Amino acid sequence: MLNHKLIHFLLIAIAVIFPLYSFADDLCIANYSAKLSTHNLAESAMAKELGWIPCEENRCGGFYIDPPFVYAAELANTDKVRVTADQMLFAQHGTSIGQGRVTITRFGQQIIANKAYLYRDPATGKLSTIDLLDNVTLREPNSLVIAKTGHFDLKTKGESLHDILYRTVIYSDRDQMKNQVYTGEQLQKSRKIVSLNAWGKAEEFKQAESQIYEFKDASYSTCPPIANTWRVVANHIELNKNTGRGAAKHARVYVKGVPIFYTPYINFPIDARRQTGFLTPTMGTSSKTGVYLRTPFYWNMAPNYDSTITPAYLAKRGLQLGELFRYLTPTSQGIFQVAALPHDRAFADLKESYQAQYQSSSNPYIQAELRRLQNASDTRKSLYWLNNTRFNEHWTANVDYNYVSDDYYLSDLNNNFDEVTTNQLLQQGQVAYQGQYWKMMGKIQGYQTLHPVDQNVIQNQYTRLPQIALEGDYPNAPGNLDYFIMNDVTHFDISNTPGSSIIPPTGNRLHTQPGISLPINRPYFYFTPRLQFALTKYELNHITTGSPTGPSRSLPIFDIHSGLFFDRDIQLFSHAYHQTLEPQIYYTYVPYKNQDDIPVFDTTLNTLTYDELFMYNRFSGLDRIGDANQISYGIATRFIDEESGYEKLRAGIGQILYFKNRKVTLCNPLNSVNSVVPCLDTPDNPNNNYNKSPLSGILNYNLNPQWSLIASSIWNVQINQFNNQSITLHYQPDPRKIVNLGYGYVRGGDPQTNDAPGSSASNLSQTDFSFAWPIARDWSTVGRWTQNWNHHHFQNLLYGLQYDSCCWAVRFVTGRAFANLNPNNTYQYNTQFFIQFALKGLGNYGNADPSQLLSSSVSGYQTHFGQDY
Repeated sequence: MLNHKLIHFLLIAIAVIFPLYSFADDLCIANYSAKLSTHNLAESAMAKELGWIPCEENRCGGFYIDPPFVYAAELANTDKVRVTADQMLFAQHGTSIGQGRVTITRFGQQIIANKAYLYRDPATGKLSTIDLLDNVTLREPNSLVIAKTGHFDLKTKGESLHDILYRTVIYSDRDQMKNQVYTGEQLQKSRKIVSLNAWGKAEEFKQAESQIYEFKDASYSTCPPIANTWRVVANHIELNKNTGRGAAKHARVYVKGVPIFYTPYINFPIDARRQTGFLTPTMGTSSKTGVYLRTPFYWNMAPNYDSTITPAYLAKRGLQLGELFRYLTPTSQGIFQVAALPHDRAFADLKESYQAQYQSSSNPYIQAELRRLQNASDTRKSLYWLNNTRFNEHWTANVDYNYVSDDYYLSDLNNNFDEVTTNQLLQQGQVAYQGQYWKMMGKIQGYQTLHPVDQNVIQNQYTRLPQIALEGDYPNAPGNLDYFIMNDVTHFDISNTPGSSIIPPTGNRLHTQPGISLPINRPYFYFTPRLQFALTKYELNHITTGSPTGPSRSLPIFDIHSGLFFDRDIQLFSHAYHQTLEPQIYYTYVPYKNQDDIPVFDTTLNTLTYDELFMYNRFSGLDRIGDANQISYGIATRFIDEESGYEKLRAGIGQILYFKNRKVTLCNPLNSVNSVVPCLDTPDNPNNNYNKSPLSGILNYNLNPQWSLIASSIWNVQINQFNNQSITLHYQPDPRKIVNLGYGYVRGGDPQTNDAPGSSASNLSQTDFSFAWPIARDWSTVGRWTQNWNHHHFQNLLYGLQYDSCCWAVRFVTGRAFANLNPNNTYQYNTQFFIQFALKGLGNYGNADPSQLLSSSVSGYQTHFGQDY
């Protein structure tokens, strides 16, 4: 069918298809002739033929309307031909001649011409060929072709058209809209029909073989016909639907009539089939790499796996080769990515520079990191493997493995801001079982810790080689009891942090924690007493003199969690809500056990959030179980919209009453000697001796679908100051308009080397402002500013400007992100610049795609670059 031929012609060098709006407005239709007369006469005549309706209220300056035509569905899949004409000279044999308005309906097409010659096969008497003359118009659903002459061979199904003007819809959401149900308000909005129209000219179109189409001197554009910003022109195009490939010779891209690109030959896909071939190259410049050019090659190896090989030229560094392999099996899916850059010239220069800068330092950490740098190979490498496997409904496995060849790879060769600031690369494999009563997990976990010499000391992390955890839960046992048990066996190992002369302790940890509870649940009340026993045994190496090699710990843990549930229906501001009131109380008793002879493998002190009030252990991990004789109490309320079920508001506040001082801390001789960071959680810390915890509160308030507020705070009742607080205000009236304003404060949350322990200099006080906002019909901006007010430097600075018109778009994005603090307390930043240019219907071009960066920087942001919304 000709519809497919035209659509595939329109996909010259297509990479991505983007929609543009077209919707009818009665006022514009009424002023149709007057509006067209304001443009060039030749353009106006051509636009009128294509069905273009000018409309200044539309961002494209107008829209297309297809006149209705009779679609003979019963002829769509048959060889039948229906012919009507104002005048017909009919011949049973030989040639029939139609004049006036000749209408031919065949194969779901309607063809109209002023004159037609219909030739019959002498042997069978059936129509064999048709010649059409003078003002030939061919219509199909969403397609229009206007030509001077045409020839159709009904036997071979070959055809040709000469001097043609065409228009077709490549993408439309009309069909999706037909299947949806709209409210009154949505029905008004549904008049905005989203579609991508393309049009152009061709000297000749012909089909000599089945599924193979040829065009001569053809053009293509998705711009309005009265404002043709860009177009593609090619001398010859061949589209082969049998192979799913197209080829164009002497293709040129014109912008405002100026040629900007030429290729003597290009091969491109014309359908959704994955095809082996080169993808769109990217080029640009960076302070880290200099001018660069990446030319990815896609290899369609099989239906369930493929490969993308990317050679790259980096002016400052040399040639890099990357490989991305994706696979999908009945049980697994994953990504395997490697890259190599032999003989990195810029890295060799960095070695010499840092050797001269730091060789005189007496700091053992700096000297150790400098030796690592000098021993690193100039061949830079990286590896990333992500795999997820589901063997059956019970067994799963996953792998997340990251590796780089040296401590500077991420900062030199990675374009993602978030990853540049990460110095711990996860290397983990895990297998898990989930049954009705039991679940098991086996894990091997390690970290590659990066130690750049120009950053503060970064501690190595413990590895788990391996960890095996087994948990069982038998609820609703006889007597309404719940029985449960948690078991964990882990071997911990660690390598010395470069420059440290102390070997950290290593060894095995065996932990088992059986328990029993009696939950009593009513619609308005719950009461759950619980008793557990934590039994832990260690086998240690590399411990300090006089410390036991096999310390053990046994502790009973008793807690009671109880609460009430009240609810009522209320009216607020003439709106119906369902309000809940949820007071709860939690008692915990854990006797004191001296744990100073136990190293800290995987344990940290939890932040006291509202939910943390109702947990028995103030530490994460298993190396510390805090002593406790305390009651936590809190009260929360929720407002739920009765009409939509949407939670309008949730607020809660709570506190802990301590009946005795806390003695168990993370600070002990085994721990403190292995760290370069001072330990503040000592037994004599006043926070461990107060009889009341700080007040902890949360607030989530959805004022309406556009405004929302999220806040949390921890108020220290002893000194009447905040320990922590955060508040985020989010405003989003529509997907293109976003404003986020946030503030965060953490007492002691931003310590630096010269800060006195516990002083206000180490506090974190930070604001975060981000936005995305249109400033005109086609112009929009995006930005983020995160400022550290205590240490007077910005964390992130990002800004961008985007122009997105009806058929093309361009955007500029640049920013700086705080990377690290040098040993001399100077700040290091990473700077990036992005430029992208899109011709809608051809694809996006530029040095890189900042969409992921923008989405992670501006909450709620969704990129619409190169498409309409």
